[in-house]
Amino acid sequence: MTTGPATGMYLSNKTAPAKPDTKLGRTFHKLLAATAISTLGDGMYLAALPLLAVYLTDSPLVLGFVSAAGEIPWLVFGLHAGALVDRWDRRKVMWWVDAARCVVVGVLCALVLTSEATALSIVLTAFLLGCGQVFFDVAAQSVIPDVVSRDERTLTVANGRMSAAQTNGEDFVGPPLGSALFSIAHVLPFLGNAVSFAVSSVLVSRLKDGIPLRKPGKPETTLRAEIGEGLRWMMRNRILRVLAITACFGNMVFAAKAAMLVLLAKEVFGLTDLGYGMLLTAAAVGAFGGSAIAPFLTGKLGPGRVRCFGAMAEGLAILALGLTRDPWVAGALMVVTGGLMAIQNIVAGTLRQCITPARLFGRVLSSGRLVAYSGAPVGALLGSVIASSLGVQALYIIGGAFLAVVGLLSLPALGTRAVAELTKSEVADDEPVRE
Repeated sequence: MTTGPATGMYLSNKTAPAKPDTKLGRTFHKLLAATAISTLGDGMYLAALPLLAVYLTDSPLVLGFVSAAGEIPWLVFGLHAGALVDRWDRRKVMWWVDAARCVVVGVLCALVLTSEATALSIVLTAFLLGCGQVFFDVAAQSVIPDVVSRDERTLTVANGRMSAAQTNGEDFVGPPLGSALFSIAHVLPFLGNAVSFAVSSVLVSRLKDGIPLRKPGKPETTLRAEIGEGLRWMMRNRILRVLAITACFGNMVFAAKAAMLVLLAKEVFGLTDLGYGMLLTAAAVGAFGGSAIAPFLTGKLGPGRVRCFGAMAEGLAILALGLTRDPWVAGALMVVTGGLMAIQNIVAGTLRQCITPARLFGRVLSSGRLVAYSGAPVGALLGSVIASSLGVQALYIIGGAFLAVVGLLSLPALGTRAVAELTKSEVADDEPVRE
């Protein structure tokens, strides 16, 4: 069904409306509350899992496998998840996924309590939770335009608030709380994550108003054909194609950085478990601020330039992180990297939501993320090899320089003029953008 052209959306600062509609509605705020609760548990889990891995073994390779296991599901199930989410009721997908993740983390709690947890069980848990995250993320991102609108500035505000809620739980409050609880009893942060999934599942199950229900019926085409349609749509759109490729390279650097951060914190900065959690919180402080200023920067510079300049600056900050041995300087640099990453993610998500037809959103999102997330397991494993052979600081220096170059090279394709050209095309719900 055609919903009409999307050319009225703001895609450059020259066509920006005077004031965005920031009244996002009750349904959006219910979704926001569920996200905030779920990500609080995620923050505790994400801080505690590498600590548990280090408790069992201090091998950088094990840390690399744990990090990679959470990203591999995007490569295995991403395209199928996008097609299925476009067929199903997206609200129910989020509901059942959170219930299943509650069970998975509950099993890990039992293993930790009985001292039966092993490196293999940690990797398996990360993989299963990653599988759930694939379906949940595609469904959640697909729901946002249904709940608010397709206006670029309104979507930027909505995505900024979602990002702030995720940052607050997953990065700001969750990590120090998780590391503190881990120091008291290893099972506590995982127990908190299980409870958060249960509460989020209940909240999402009540989101009946404002979200179009998609009743599954007999599909008109095969799943393979639907996947191909979404993949072709994404590859024909130059903006989305470049966003996916640059995100792939960015995720290589981020995954390596995240996987080895616990070793950098302990071996180079001499931090305790709580100090490591506070280092993660420093990134969350920046991400929280980045979420707040993303709409302003987008209006001033245009979304494409914000994305490119953000990648360049983030790369230089990561490089500097590998050069310092001062934990306070490292904390300040983590604030910078956190803010820049949040801004880039918000801009990329908003562009994707503006450009992509609603009926194709799950497939286009999963196609883009398949390309983007393919860099994460490679980066996690490659980062562990570099850290083992050259040292953990060398990893940050090499990765930061690489990311800065990627941002510079992507500027011609994502500049203000390139993005503004999209407004000259009729972006209808039934046909792709033509370059």
